[in-house]
Amino acid sequence: MRIILPTPVTPAALLASNIPEDDHPAWGAGATYARGARVVAHHGVWESVADGNTGHDPAADVLGSWWLRIGATNRWRAFDERIGGQTVGGPTITYSIRLPRTLNRIAFFNLDAASVRVKVTTPAGVTIHDRTEGLVARDPVGTFWEYVFTEFAFTPNVIVAAPLPAGATLDITVTGGAVTRVGEIVMGRDTPVGTTVAGTGLGLVDYSVKQRDEWGGLYIVPRPVTRTVSLAFQVPLEGAARVQSIMERVSSRLAVFYAGEGVDLWGTTVAGILRDYDLTLGHAICDGRAEVESLA
Repeated sequence: MRIILPTPVTPAALLASNIPEDDHPAWGAGATYARGARVVAHHGVWESVADGNTGHDPAADVLGSWWLRIGATNRWRAFDERIGGQTVGGPTITYSIRLPRTLNRIAFFNLDAASVRVKVTTPAGVTIHDRTEGLVARDPVGTFWEYVFTEFAFTPNVIVAAPLPAGATLDITVTGGAVTRVGEIVMGRDTPVGTTVAGTGLGLVDYSVKQRDEWGGLYIVPRPVTRTVSLAFQVPLEGAARVQSIMERVSSRLAVFYAGEGVDLWGTTVAGILRDYDLTLGHAICDGRAEVESLA
């Protein structure tokens, strides 16, 4: 089992992108907005909740008397800590980021694309990494008929290992068809925790509301579904204190949890939060379990 502790992408770190922030008109201090009007401010989309809305900066409206934040702009949805909302572009989506610290992993989630290119350039202009990851895949098949007729699909999640030194420029290019989508991009430091073992499980949490009327009719209000992963792992006894320290740092923070390097054939890679964790000390080997729930 491994964990990636993310480093946020700040407006100062984002050097360029081909995704414009033109979801709605930019907020103007001198303009008057009616109820329901939407604007772009501070890399977010805001909706006016009152008529005669003049001179109220959305970010300064802490009580929500004038504005309701709907979400991140299209450009920033790839960094908003939500999997469901996607940045949507044309044939390519590009980001250029100045790395604030030394990192070694980039994780992409909820992709609808054919490939991801990661290029790293030092401040001196030397390219130290330039690799393209293909995302076209086929579900496992059991017969020749399935091999011939099963459609190809795109891998939705991928983790890229790359040298990411502080001060370097990270160029990301996501390429698809006529429309390309990215749910979330997470960059950070990879931390090995232990060896994933049998007993790891998968699940779902459905937040939809399901109700029946007095006649037995079923009414469903669809809401997000999150993935859960119960990661079973083992560590040597002398590593127990280290694992405990890692889990303390991860608690109440967004992180990426995954079973190990390479292609994730079983869907155990999750960007989310640690719900529960325990480690049983043994004579030489400790058995651990981490319960993780994905972002919505």
